[in-house]
Amino acid sequence: MAEQIDVTKIMEGIRAEIKASGADQIPLSFADKIDCKGPSGLDSAFEYISYNYEVQPCQLLVGNPIKVFVKRCIRKLAGFFFLPIVQQQNTLNQYYAYLAETIVDQRNEIESLKEEIKRLEDLNASSKEAR
Repeated sequence: MAEQIDVTKIMEGIRAEIKASGADQIPLSFADKIDCKGPSGLDSAFEYISYNYEVQPCQLLVGNPIKVFVKRCIRKLAGFFFLPIVQQQNTLNQYYAYLAETIVDQRNEIESLKEEIKRLEDLNASSKEAR
């Protein structure tokens, strides 16, 4: 017979190893791994989406003429199934691109308004000092 496995002992051992290595002090956040807060991250994501939102339903067939013919026949027969899916995906991707463009525009407007607020606060502070 197989011997009994004590899961609680195994988990206690794992927890002790984690604590001993100091891995329990590492924050479980991906914010430092992916930086989309700054202008470059969001802009590059928007640029990628705006240029790559359209999925091509078919690739160019090259190679042996017999294989190309068979692949073309299969593509024609299966087209009724995958072409509507590709069209739906392209529509969804296009709306994501519009949404990303809106987010970038709003982010730029917020940044300019923050700069304007800071400028006006500095102007207000300097006018109070002049009195």
